[in-house]
Amino acid sequence: MGFLSSVIRPKASVPTYGPTDDRSYFPGGAYYGASPLSLFRSPESAMRQMTVNNCVRVLYNCVSQMPCQLMEEDENEKKSKAQKHYLYKIVGKRPNSWMTAPQFFGMAIVHLCLRGNFYAYKARVGTRIKELLPLHPDRVQVSQGEDWSLTYKVNSSKGQKEYTRDDIFHIRGLSLDGITGINPIEYARQCIYNGMSTEEFVGRYFSQGMNPGAIVTLPPQERLSVEEQIAFREALKKAYAGLNKSREPLVLTTGSTIEFPQIKLVDQQFLEEQRFTESQICGMYGVPLMLVQAGDNPESYASASEFKRTFVDMTLTPIAVNFETTIDRDCLTDSEQERYYAKFNLNSLLRGNPKERAEFYKELINCEVMCPNEPRMLEDLNPYEQGWTFRTRTSTTKENTSETEEKGAAK
Repeated sequence: MGFLSSVIRPKASVPTYGPTDDRSYFPGGAYYGASPLSLFRSPESAMRQMTVNNCVRVLYNCVSQMPCQLMEEDENEKKSKAQKHYLYKIVGKRPNSWMTAPQFFGMAIVHLCLRGNFYAYKARVGTRIKELLPLHPDRVQVSQGEDWSLTYKVNSSKGQKEYTRDDIFHIRGLSLDGITGINPIEYARQCIYNGMSTEEFVGRYFSQGMNPGAIVTLPPQERLSVEEQIAFREALKKAYAGLNKSREPLVLTTGSTIEFPQIKLVDQQFLEEQRFTESQICGMYGVPLMLVQAGDNPESYASASEFKRTFVDMTLTPIAVNFETTIDRDCLTDSEQERYYAKFNLNSLLRGNPKERAEFYKELINCEVMCPNEPRMLEDLNPYEQGWTFRTRTSTTKENTSETEEKGAAK
């Protein structure tokens, strides 16, 4: 292992905050231990709210489909894959020995969604990066010195160790100070708490046989003592406390009547509250309601291509740009940045139906923006020998057109 033995490796256990921790994610610390919602003490616990879970999962799946490639631009502005560069495999295929690139960047977006920061240690051999080892954000503290340099203090079972910016790969989310990203869960904790409270109420509502209460009316001549009232109430509670008791008979006093008022969830506006919470959380993450199977009026599939393009432009492209520029800053030297850059390919997320793609490729080939082999490669088809020639609108090659013009001029 050598130098890797001193590197702090992530553990499977997920840290949780205690009631005495200053970073409380639950509104009103007095509720700790009084409700199942007291588990809402860390960003991971917010994943129990299904809208948060769905939004994070959608972003994870989308980022996992965005292949990252190290590109090279030469003096003639010709761009190509930098396959010979030592970082090409690290950023595009295997950042470390146990994670693939989709898993690594998928984990990055999850940490950004739940904590606003993603950290990784740059394990080097000499001056070259050999691995990017992810660090749990809760174990990292960032501070800025008087000379504007950043210091990363990483906690582990062996104690705390300081690293400079040259040792840490750091992706920030939305930031107020330019040093660390803000925690979206902490800023939206009241909205998430409302959603969890609503889910808990609905769960208790159905666990009680959908009968929240009962009204028993005795005839005027009936007079019950206090002891009889208590016994009567306990008998009623025992018979109708839950679903497993809902069919047990209850013998009432002669002339007594019982009524179960029908209190519908719609009347209590719980469905509207759930939809409002869903829209607020989806808005925070930039995920359309349609993608989390929420909302009353989902977008029409007739406009699926435009819908995907809007989602990619407004949500995924800013994420990709943030990742790309961070790779350039933290993994490439100043001299390398003049020639190399990271690029995420979003084409797989923008692919329309076969007819739309065929029309798109046809126009680009006719306009000489693409040669025939380039669309074939995008469709995972093998190129052919004559396919590298750019064609004109009349489907003839430039070379053939020039020969025809020369023959015409000779005549």
